[in-house]
Amino acid sequence: PVSMHRRRAQEDPSSGGKGGQKSVRPFRILTSAEISKRLHGLAGKYPQFSTLTSSQERYGLPAAGTAKDCDHDHQKGMNGGGAGTNGDVVEGCKNWILTIEDKDGRAKEGTASSKSLPEVLLSGALHGDERVGPTSVTEVAALLLDAAACESFPRRSPEAEDPALEMRMALDCRADLRDRGIDDDGRRWLARLVSTRRIVIVPTANALGYERKHRTEDQIDPNRDFPYDLEDWSLCMKTIAGRTINEIFREHVFQLSITFHAGMEAVAYEWGAPSYLKFTSPDDVAQSQIASGYSRYSGGFSSPSQRKATPPYQTGTMNDVVYFVRGGMEDWAYAASWDPDHVRPCRPTTFGGYPEEKTQYDDSTLRAFNMLVETSDQKTPREGSLGSTEELLKGGDAAGNGHVSRNIRLALLAIDLVEPYVSVTGVDGRTLSDDVVPGVDLTGRTCVETKAVRVAPGRTDVAVEYTAGGGFEVDDTVVLHAKWDDLPDSVDGTGHPLPEDLQRIGDKLFTAEVKRAKGTTRWHPSGSDLFRATVDASSYQPGDRVAVFAAAKLDQSWSTQPPEGGEVKPAGPPRSHVVRARTDPEWNMIQEETGKIVRGRYDWFSVPVTLVIGGENDGGADAATVELSSRLGDAESGSSSNERKANVTVGKQIPGGGGGGGASPPPAPGSESGSGSGSSAVPEGSEHVAVEKVPVIGGYLSKFKSLSVPVLAGIAAGVMAFAALMSLLLRQRRRWQLAGYRTGPVRAESEVWDTDFREENAFDDDDDGDRDGAGARKPYSDVPEESVELPERFTID
Repeated sequence: PVSMHRRRAQEDPSSGGKGGQKSVRPFRILTSAEISKRLHGLAGKYPQFSTLTSSQERYGLPAAGTAKDCDHDHQKGMNGGGAGTNGDVVEGCKNWILTIEDKDGRAKEGTASSKSLPEVLLSGALHGDERVGPTSVTEVAALLLDAAACESFPRRSPEAEDPALEMRMALDCRADLRDRGIDDDGRRWLARLVSTRRIVIVPTANALGYERKHRTEDQIDPNRDFPYDLEDWSLCMKTIAGRTINEIFREHVFQLSITFHAGMEAVAYEWGAPSYLKFTSPDDVAQSQIASGYSRYSGGFSSPSQRKATPPYQTGTMNDVVYFVRGGMEDWAYAASWDPDHVRPCRPTTFGGYPEEKTQYDDSTLRAFNMLVETSDQKTPREGSLGSTEELLKGGDAAGNGHVSRNIRLALLAIDLVEPYVSVTGVDGRTLSDDVVPGVDLTGRTCVETKAVRVAPGRTDVAVEYTAGGGFEVDDTVVLHAKWDDLPDSVDGTGHPLPEDLQRIGDKLFTAEVKRAKGTTRWHPSGSDLFRATVDASSYQPGDRVAVFAAAKLDQSWSTQPPEGGEVKPAGPPRSHVVRARTDPEWNMIQEETGKIVRGRYDWFSVPVTLVIGGENDGGADAATVELSSRLGDAESGSSSNERKANVTVGKQIPGGGGGGGASPPPAPGSESGSGSGSSAVPEGSEHVAVEKVPVIGGYLSKFKSLSVPVLAGIAAGVMAFAALMSLLLRQRRRWQLAGYRTGPVRAESEVWDTDFREENAFDDDDDGDRDGAGARKPYSDVPEESVELPERFTID
């Protein structure tokens, strides 16, 4: 039978729902004032994970507009609280910028990890009358921050001053997220994104246009305002929208970016400049695969307000599926650092001018995949077609899919794909509770305590299971293990070990038997794989702590040129950071002004799991494998849906707490009762929490004393059965409608993907010697246990 872990790996990372979702909220287009209010609310609630500022405050830019525009921005003190000038304005609209990062973890100021954190930009609207993007990216911000804050609790001692309170908050926020359709896997996935990336969100780059519902900023088109492939170099950086985006790029090294527009439905990429009208970009293989992934995960949908179903996004180059432009943000962000023949400094005269040196770029700043997402045919779609939070993170034809829903998912996928990662998910068939936890100080080898299992001594067959993400195709995997005492201090489990560090360990480092080295991630058309390895721990002694790392090599096809599809121009290898970072270990780009770095590598390492070798007091050779690092124990195992969760005030500050004030997780908007929040049990050694259980149904029964319990139960059962039937019929209707319209992208999947990749690596999951199912892989090969001899890519010349 298929193991629990494999089923979990095959499912969407955050399938949500599964019949447990209670709270569904329809989306609507937010106004400028509503976006501003929500951004301020998020920044105030989650200071440990977010910073809100404006281009007026951060970069000293003026505000476009008059005293009649954006009066909500004219209140004194509405400056976001970030660094820079005061930012107060009395006329015009502010250009708000929200940065999401783990300030106590990998983004901690002054650390090497903060300089190398992969960065993603989400731009909601360069054209102010194209309304889906700003609402979508604002919802993305709320979803990420809710999940990260929740996952950060309960903190481990001594960080947690009040363990009992934090345990109760952890249970409550998890229950609230489940009510909203975000299951435990989905919560952990979203929290990982916050903890391992820096996400910059600009809901309304063209703030004045969005306020006025105009395409332009005072009659100037911001998406013709960038210094790329222009004929008149005085015609760039004339808008505050363009300057805002320019300043943000100068401060970051984005690898992936999304710019949302509307007027058609497509995901498009380079080239979009007239000088390259008939040519393919050097990064076409990666761009086409990523665009295809965006289209597939965002999916299609139908709604009562539509006459016909909306298919998944078509994909292709901007020159092919949209139209070419001069001065577009997309090509500028991709090529302005390495294509000097099409870049010149800008010399605008608007707003008192703009320094020429602001449009002179180093070799690292502008190498991003800044994909154009045309969200909808109508620039302001009907409210009934925007979707809802129902099955929000489920891909394809999710029940609540719509224009906003699918672009939330698309943006989340962009954040995921910016960098590969590997996660050890289980040991000996036991699913591990934590992997990447936000808000944790990573100084020292914290993972030794936060991700550990005890195994019996003398074991030769410790089974380790792991998955890969942040890409599509897994070209190779390896599992390494050694005693922590034998590893150099530079290997701390939070970053990626360098080859020279591993080589220095010599014959004290071992490779495990990997069942199958190739496969795919959940974003590949073929679906997700769970990888397995067997660790021989027999040479370790009782009491030893053994670090087990899984590593993977992803998406090596990106370094190639398309076999068909036109001449590549400029000729040569891929130029983007996102491709070279995973295919070229010599890639080492440092931004001159900020010191931020993109370093290439082949192998992407997991947070290691620590095997603690047990002794006689732990049960000896017959002892079962036990997780030692669970923060919640059995507390998430599920409780009755007819019990109200504990009455705990969330959002309050934890005395002495870290993380920028230690803001607590929020209650679910509009949610009253918890679902599946679990018992009040806590891990051994923690203070016990007595959670009061208040019957919900009993309170309503008091109003109907004349009716018997069996009668009421029968009525309730009938109502629930009817609701379930209607839900099933509606979902089936959507699938029938979609079936007639899903024509796929402009570029067929067979042109984008190596369709033989999965078939060539087919495997036998039930060990019966046969290939299993469509796209299955070859039988496991018997790989001998190796020691000392490392893969060739680890060898130091």
